[in-house]
Amino acid sequence: MKKSSKKRSSNKSQPSRKNARSTRKSEGKMVIGTYRGTGKGFAFLTPDDGGEDYFIPPSGMGGALNGDRVTAHVTIDPVTGKSEARVCDVLQQITQYVVGTYEETTNGRPAIIPDDGKVCQLFIVEGRQSVKPKIGYKVVGLPYERDGDILYGDLIEVLGEPNKKSVDILSIARAYGLSEEFPPEVEAVVRNASFEVSEDEMQEREDFRNDLVITIDGLDAKDLDDAVSVERTANGYRLCVHIADVSHYVKENGAIDKEAFKRGTSVYFPGSVFPMLPRELSNGICSLNEGVNRLTLSCVMEMNKSGALLSSRLTKGLIKSARRMDYDTVASIVEGDSTARAENADVCEMLDVAKELALLLNSRRLNRGSIEFELPEAKIILDDNGKCVDVQLYEHKISHMIIEEFMLSANEAVASTFNKMKSPFVYRVHEAPPPEKELAFIDYLETLGIDFSGGNSSDYAQLFNSIKGNPNERAVSRIGLRSMSKAKYMTKDAGHFGLSAKHYCHFTSPIRRYPDLQIHRIISDYLAKGGEYIKRYAKIVSESATQSSIREQVALTAERRVDDVKKAEYMKSKIGESFDGVISSVTEWGVFVELPNCIEGLVRKEKLGESVEYNEKSHALICEDKVWRIGDEMTVTCDSVENGKINFIPTN
Repeated sequence: MKKSSKKRSSNKSQPSRKNARSTRKSEGKMVIGTYRGTGKGFAFLTPDDGGEDYFIPPSGMGGALNGDRVTAHVTIDPVTGKSEARVCDVLQQITQYVVGTYEETTNGRPAIIPDDGKVCQLFIVEGRQSVKPKIGYKVVGLPYERDGDILYGDLIEVLGEPNKKSVDILSIARAYGLSEEFPPEVEAVVRNASFEVSEDEMQEREDFRNDLVITIDGLDAKDLDDAVSVERTANGYRLCVHIADVSHYVKENGAIDKEAFKRGTSVYFPGSVFPMLPRELSNGICSLNEGVNRLTLSCVMEMNKSGALLSSRLTKGLIKSARRMDYDTVASIVEGDSTARAENADVCEMLDVAKELALLLNSRRLNRGSIEFELPEAKIILDDNGKCVDVQLYEHKISHMIIEEFMLSANEAVASTFNKMKSPFVYRVHEAPPPEKELAFIDYLETLGIDFSGGNSSDYAQLFNSIKGNPNERAVSRIGLRSMSKAKYMTKDAGHFGLSAKHYCHFTSPIRRYPDLQIHRIISDYLAKGGEYIKRYAKIVSESATQSSIREQVALTAERRVDDVKKAEYMKSKIGESFDGVISSVTEWGVFVELPNCIEGLVRKEKLGESVEYNEKSHALICEDKVWRIGDEMTVTCDSVENGKINFIPTN
C-alpha cells in the first residue's frame, strides 16, 4: 500500500479525527454506531439501534479506529441490495492510542506492530520519538493520520519488556486511554488540600456517630464509600445507608471534577486499579475508614415488618465507622460460626437484623419480577510478580447479598424522590429487550421445546425460575442475557427492566462512578438551596449520562480483556492437558468451551470435522451425525495460547 502524499510534519501533535469527512454524496441515511475494525483492510459499523452490521470499505474508514463511536453515511446498492457505510464523523475517540511491539520495517523505519490487529496492521513512527526503545519492547503510539490500514504518528511512551511485571496490564490500559497518573493541575489541587475533617465541616450535619455504623467490603478494598446501620423499630426496621460525601471535596468544574468526568469510572484489574479520583481522596478522606470522622450523604429508610418502604429521607451526615468488616467474616457471623461470633460480639446483633431485613428485601424484589442470572464469575489469583497462578470461582456469600439489597434499596429510594420532584437527574436505565433480539430468543427457546412469548420482567423471571436444575439452564441463561438491552445512564427515568424497578439510579459509589458523584452534587444543592436551584443541572446531567455510559463500556471492555489475558497466561502451563467443560457459545467459526473455573477457549469449526454448518436460529453447529449446542458437555485439550486467546481441540 502506498503512503499518502499528504505532507506530514514531524512535530505535528495529534489532530482531531472527529472532522474526517466522506466525499461521497449519494442518497442514503445517516447512522450512529460503533466502528469495528477487522485488520483485513475493511471494517464494519454496529449501529446503536441494534440492527445488522454495515460493511465499511477501505476507502470509507474516515480516520476511525476500532471501538470508536462514529456517524456514517449508509447507502444500498440498488442492483445487489447490499449496504455499505462510510464514516463521516468520529464522535467519540474510544481508541486514542495504539499499543504494540516496537520493530523496524525492512527499510529501517521505526514502527509499531499493534497488539490489536483490528486497529491497524502497521503503525509507522514518523513524528516525536524522544526515546528509542529496544526492538521487541512494548510501546505506545499516538496516531495522527491514516492511509488505509496503516497509521502514522508519534511514539509517546515505552512500557518495557513484554514479560516484565504489569507490562501486559499497562499495555491494555494504555490501549483504552487509561492512566494511573493524574495531570499536574489535579496533583496541584491535591497537594494543597486538607485531608482532615474540621470542626466547621461537622456543623449543621446530622450526627450518626453514636450509631453502630460499619463497612462491609472485600479484604483488599481500600476505597470504602458505603457504610450501613440497621435496627428494629416498633413498625419494622430502620436502615441507614451512609455514602461518602465526595461532592464536598470535588468541586464542580474544578480540576479534579473535570478529570473525573473525563475518566467516568474507576477501572479494576486483578491486583491494580486505575482510579477515577486521586488516591488521597478515594483511599483517604473520602474513604469511610474505621474510627475516624467522615462526612456522608445518608439515606434513612423506614421499612415495615415485611420489608416494604414506608418512608425515606436524605440528609448530610457525620459518621465514625465502628468496624471495618469483610465479607468472609460477616458471612461466618450470620451463618452461626461460634468463633466468629465470639470475636465480633459487639456487631452480632445488628448483623443478625441486617440478614433478616436483607432476606425480606430480596424476597420482595424477586416476587415483583426481578431477574436473577446465576452465572459463575472468575477470581484471578496473581503472585508477587503479577503472574496469574490460579483462576477460581468467585463465591457469592450471604454478606454480599446483604450489602447488595441495602444499596439497591437506597438507589431506588433516591431515584423515586427526585422523579417525584421532576428534577434534572441521572438515572440508571435498563430498557426492555429490543424486539428483534427478543424474537431471536423466542425462536431459540422453540428449538429446545420451551414455549415463551416474551413480555415483562416477571415473564422473564418466571422463565428462568422454571428452568433451574434443567440441563439447558446455563444455555438459556446465557442466550437470555445476550438478548437483553445494555443498562445505561439517562436523564429520563425509564425504569430498570432487569430489577423490575420503576425508579432506579446509582447513588452509592461516588468514589468510583461519576454519575453517583453528579447525583450527590444535585442532592447537596437541593438540601442546601431547594428545588428551584437544581434546575440549572439540566444540561450537566445530559452530558454526564452520555459520557458515563461511554466510559462504562470502555472500562468493561478493558477489564474483560485483562481477565482474558491473565486466564491465557495461566493456561500456558496447561498446554496438552485435558479438561471437562461446557459449550458456552456457538459461532459460525467454532464453539467456545467454558471450564468449571470460567476459563473459556475456542474449538475451531475445522477441528470438529468436515461439512460442519452453523445454524443461527438454534445457536448450533451441525453436521450429518453430530450437533454442538450451548450447554453441551465437551472434553477438550488445551492446544495453544496466543495473543491472549486460548485454543482448545476436542479430546479423542
